[in-house]
Amino acid sequence: MKQAWLELPERSNLFWLNTINWISLRVGRWLSCLLLYPITAYFVVFSYRTRTASRGFLRRILGRDCGWAEVFKHYHTFACTLLDRLYIFAGQDQRLDIRIQGLEVLDSYARSRRGCLLVGAHLGSFEIVRAVGLLRSEYRIKALVYGEATPCITGLYRKLNPSLFEDIIYMGGVGSLVGLDEHAHQGGIIALLGDRSVHAGKRIRCEFFGEPAWFPEAPALLSRILDMPLVLFFCLHRGDGRYEVWFEHLADPPRVSRHEREAAVHDTMQSYANRLEHYCRLAPYNWFNFYDFWQSDE
Repeated sequence: MKQAWLELPERSNLFWLNTINWISLRVGRWLSCLLLYPITAYFVVFSYRTRTASRGFLRRILGRDCGWAEVFKHYHTFACTLLDRLYIFAGQDQRLDIRIQGLEVLDSYARSRRGCLLVGAHLGSFEIVRAVGLLRSEYRIKALVYGEATPCITGLYRKLNPSLFEDIIYMGGVGSLVGLDEHAHQGGIIALLGDRSVHAGKRIRCEFFGEPAWFPEAPALLSRILDMPLVLFFCLHRGDGRYEVWFEHLADPPRVSRHEREAAVHDTMQSYANRLEHYCRLAPYNWFNFYDFWQSDE
């Protein structure tokens, strides 16, 4: 079964992407930030499906029905993170205020040369964690991704800084995981996102905001296969170019018998879902899965 997020069309316009890129890097951030308001309004008005998903998520996290103002803020937060990525990929991260919590967790694995699996989510700006150089300058990291959901936007970032895409591995292709075992045993770090699944047969139900939702099994399975601990990472947008990056230990690789494997995978991913819910509550408008995350089996 094709997952809902794979069916969402990219609504980006290449001309306007290049225009705001030019304005952002050559005129100034202040003008780009102003332009985000009419751009956000356009997408709020003309994207019924994602607007409905936004309202559904905000209703769960805020505990009340939400109107246009809350949905606009949700969209606008997402637009701000896209704008700030331009500065990161262009090597102008000094324009942003990025504060880090829990980096000692990552340092401990780097010193032991054991490596770890970094598990993030579509919460805030996960690209900033990878691109800002905090990881790339001190740690050897490979990023596993499922594919290009927004090829126009990704293409723009790739032009700004092609080197930041050299260590990306696209999952699902033949031999996509070749070499990961060697990378892991050399103390390398592997990053992936744990809140979207591609294959219906490789996901598991967990409680999320009090309701069952699908999560991929990949983080827990890779942890067992590669014998690597799981470390959470989230980068929360706090407004006006300010970000908080969080790292925390999630779970050690499960060492269980075959008949206990499914339960161990579920326990690991439920722990992930619990912490993801915690960070969503810290920054409610940072959740950028604009589709029905609590979709049924049908």
